Amino acid sequence: MPKRHRHTKSQLNNLSVNADPQHPVYREAMTAIQKRLQYMTDKHCQVFVGHLEFRFPPEMEPQDNNQHISNAIRKCRMKLKREKIDTQLVWAREQRTSEQPHYHCYPICDGNEVQSAVRIARFFNDVWAREIGCPSDSNYVRYCPPQGQAEGGTGIRIRRNAPDTESRLNDASHWMSYAAKVSEKEKTPGGCRMFGFTEIP
Repeated sequence: MPKRHRHTKSQLNNLSVNADPQHPVYREAMTAIQKRLQYMTDKHCQVFVGHLEFRFPPEMEPQDNNQHISNAIRKCRMKLKREKIDTQLVWAREQRTSEQPHYHCYPICDGNEVQSAVRIARFFNDVWAREIGCPSDSNYVRYCPPQGQAEGGTGIRIRRNAPDTESRLNDASHWMSYAAKVSEKEKTPGGCRMFGFTEIP
């Protein structure tokens, strides 16, 4: 994603975005997020969107690249395929005052196979723990439910052709725009990606 333009309006591509002049998002990242959300809602009659946060142990050396998250995303993608769970993944790197970055990941899943972020968080936590050399019960991956829009407390479910399909799609776009925000990306080292996306077939 070589170009990055700041977007400050509350809509993009006819979907809701959590942005304003004081809190811009990167337009290209937001568009990539929305494309994957639209792809999955076109493909599946139900879609479940979750939000996971990945952290490192405080004693680990600061990381200047995204090798760990790249490895974890690749391995989890393979695991989800083996489980026959169709998923698109979006991740973003953030770093404010900590020596270590942390990552936000939004799995967009076939809602017929996934009804809760708990199962996905468990998948990712097992892989992440091995990747960073920690015990599996260290819980450096946690799920973050959306405020006021959770179904079952862990994510957003979109049902095609339901009365609330459009509003839920907007809820998901608005929620996922957190990953595209400009703030907390300033400490990203040169040449290091701020975002990652699985490929759309």
